[in-house]
Amino acid sequence: MHAAMTRAWLIGAGPGDVELMTLKATRALAQADVVLVDDLVNPEVLQFARGDAQVVYVGKRGGHPSTPQAEIVAQMLAYLRAGRSVARLKGGDPFVFGRGGEELQALHAEGIHVDVINGITAGIAAPAALGIAVTHRDHAQGVVFVTGHSAGDGEPDWAALVATRMTLVIYMGMRRLADISGALLAAGMSAATPCAAIEAATRPEQRHVLAPLGAFAAAVGRAGLGSPAIVVIGGVASLALAREVADDTARCEEGVGREGVEQFGDAGDAAHSATGDHSGMQTHTYADTPPRDSPTRTLSVGIGCRANSAATDIETAVRIALGAYAFEQIGTVATIDSKAHEAGLLEFCARHALPLQLFSRAQIAAMPVASPSAAAQAHLGVDGVCEPCALLAASHAASSTDANNATPNNTTSHPADAAHSPRLLVRKTRHAGITVAIACTSNAAHDAAGPNPAATHRAPPNQDSR
Repeated sequence: MHAAMTRAWLIGAGPGDVELMTLKATRALAQADVVLVDDLVNPEVLQFARGDAQVVYVGKRGGHPSTPQAEIVAQMLAYLRAGRSVARLKGGDPFVFGRGGEELQALHAEGIHVDVINGITAGIAAPAALGIAVTHRDHAQGVVFVTGHSAGDGEPDWAALVATRMTLVIYMGMRRLADISGALLAAGMSAATPCAAIEAATRPEQRHVLAPLGAFAAAVGRAGLGSPAIVVIGGVASLALAREVADDTARCEEGVGREGVEQFGDAGDAAHSATGDHSGMQTHTYADTPPRDSPTRTLSVGIGCRANSAATDIETAVRIALGAYAFEQIGTVATIDSKAHEAGLLEFCARHALPLQLFSRAQIAAMPVASPSAAAQAHLGVDGVCEPCALLAASHAASSTDANNATPNNTTSHPADAAHSPRLLVRKTRHAGITVAIACTSNAAHDAAGPNPAATHRAPPNQDSR
């Protein structure tokens, strides 16, 4: 055989969108006599092949019956030995979980030169389709690409991966998602870690699920997502939620949501009133606030934020902290009184008709903080904001309930009773410089329990207590 008379290419077709295929790939495809196509390749890319090219489908998809690798290599060699040029067309990049390396070795062993043309791998393109950057200075200093397809002896060392604190991008992990999630939780990853699953990324039929790790597998199962899909686990996944919040806000401002804006009033003129009580706590009640006597509104959310924090960032931080709990379970928001005029916080509360409770430094300082924050102490004179405010708000809610339920024959309150004592459901979490904690009274804990009560979590050691 005269190897010089034949030509072979390993071509990455990209993640799905035909426009994400490289120019070099399209030019190479136009030269090939034979095109061996993987199952995950968008058929539309074949428009770049010659009209007389022979197209051979050699399906390769994780978890499904597929053409054996040895048979694919044998076919490539047979065509090449017959003097025909061959393009091996793979989804994504041929060298990222595409067995391109094995095929390159096999052809080199036969003395055949191979041109490798890279493609955009789904591990980058799928997250990007949701606005997720796999590396981000606020969330992760690196990214790990890993296969979720292997089990037993081929199982990745999930504990070691958790220890890296890097973004995990998992290929072929959908069938074993429950096992993978369980392994990460067992290795110490927080149940509140943001996660995303993206099916058919960059294609018109793209779908996705965003959920915290503790509820992730169940949420993906309920949505019916399947392969091909990419899984992203780590703080960067919260960027997709931030994007959704921003998109929802834009829709509210531009169309359907305008009724909601009018209902809740304009945060700019702060359509609220403040009333003081003997404890020094203030409550801001927004205009047109709907009744909050629903038994499900049992959560008190404590927030610590930097000056000029955006409402969308605050909402994203709250939703991340909620984890398996529903947003509709929030009964009140609380913070330190120096944040009474924080525009982003007022806008967030107005948007969702949530009362804002303000507590003084003295009240906050009287509450214990598990991990004192040097930043909070330096800027606000307290050891922390979000956890104390969440507990204070929950305690105030319990006292209000006692007062409302009091009768002439039963006027005794029970502030020290275990059933009325506040407790943290979610310790501080942090996003975009905003810290959030969630509390409720013990007698409301069962009402507040979400689908995964185990989602109660501690903050990673690098988070402060604001």
